[in-house]
Amino acid sequence: MRLTLAQLRKLSMPYHTSEELNLSEDLAGFEDIRSVSNAKVDYVIHERGLDTYFITFSFEVELVMQCAISLQDVPYTISASAEEVFTTDDQIDDAFLISDQTLDTKEAVLTNVLIHKPMTVIAEGVSFEDDFEEDSDDTGVNPAFAKLKDLL
Repeated sequence: MRLTLAQLRKLSMPYHTSEELNLSEDLAGFEDIRSVSNAKVDYVIHERGLDTYFITFSFEVELVMQCAISLQDVPYTISASAEEVFTTDDQIDDAFLISDQTLDTKEAVLTNVLIHKPMTVIAEGVSFEDDFEEDSDDTGVNPAFAKLKDLL
């Protein structure tokens, strides 16, 4: 959502709006993300002072991620909500700065998608099996090293 400060000042607060946000280009650099649907985002904007806005938003996005074991495609839905402050005052900590007189929520939504994205996903029915062989005295001994066994 992109709104200029002039547009925000004309709105009656709290203001409710929603949008579909395309994050596919922003998430293209992540090797484990194969594809991304448009994020469905619902916003509630509250004014918190001169050119300072408190925005509560909820979002839902479908990711197709790569299984950490089998490399299969695994669908994963992120559904979450967040609260962020947007301001022109660079003295306020933990706030997104409104630059060029335009409030843009895309960075905040992207940040929260990455916060809720799992480090790895495992496809259903796939399990990690150890490839360790059990120790046995008579199997797999190279004849050239057979005499070394007696030294131990």
